[in-house]
Amino acid sequence: MLIDSHCHVYGFKIDELKNFKEVKIIGVAEDYESSIKNLELSENFSNIVPFVGFHPWNIPDMRNKEIEMIIQLVKKSRGLGEIGLDKKFREKYLDSQVKVFELFCDIASQNNLPMNIHALNSWEECFKTITKYNVKRVLFHWYSGPTHLLKELYYQGYFISINPAVVIQPKHRKILEEAELEMILTESDGPYMYRGMYLNPSMIRDLLNFIAKVKGAKLEDVEKTIEENFSKFLG
Repeated sequence: MLIDSHCHVYGFKIDELKNFKEVKIIGVAEDYESSIKNLELSENFSNIVPFVGFHPWNIPDMRNKEIEMIIQLVKKSRGLGEIGLDKKFREKYLDSQVKVFELFCDIASQNNLPMNIHALNSWEECFKTITKYNVKRVLFHWYSGPTHLLKELYYQGYFISINPAVVIQPKHRKILEEAELEMILTESDGPYMYRGMYLNPSMIRDLLNFIAKVKGAKLEDVEKTIEENFSKFLG
């Protein structure tokens, strides 16, 4: 089973999604509309696992009661995401980001839900918050944070995802080299154009081969471990 643990499925055309049926995909959301779309797509595509959430980039455009509307969808979803903090592109709205993130952390903790986290330039802040709320199942997507934090994440039983961009992003490659395989998941973050790469779930197979090469492991062992990690994350 191929795993895409972080993908904006609502951004693909239906014909494209049909090409990804061999990949088990967590569909993350950015706002109320994309949360609804994820739930709808999961009814028609058995390989899509729907999450609901609110991306920190959208804080400036957040509508009245939008968070409350998303919370009403939580019981229909399998988890929360994409949610988190971003000090690189939205630092001026950090206070509002923290309020929304803490609210979702509380919901995740109370309902034992997995969280799919965006933590750009905010890795340690997000880690402190999720541990404060005792959130059990967490994925830090496209992890490119400090390597010293990897041990803490591993100790807590948290996961990080490796993106196909690892082949051209040295910082991300370093993370892959340092991280324990038992904490790694694969992701595409598609549909997204990154330095000429059109990121999408069809890249997961090649990504697995690259991970196996870097880790000096057999491909089948890497696949099995990532499947097990995925099951632990979803619960």
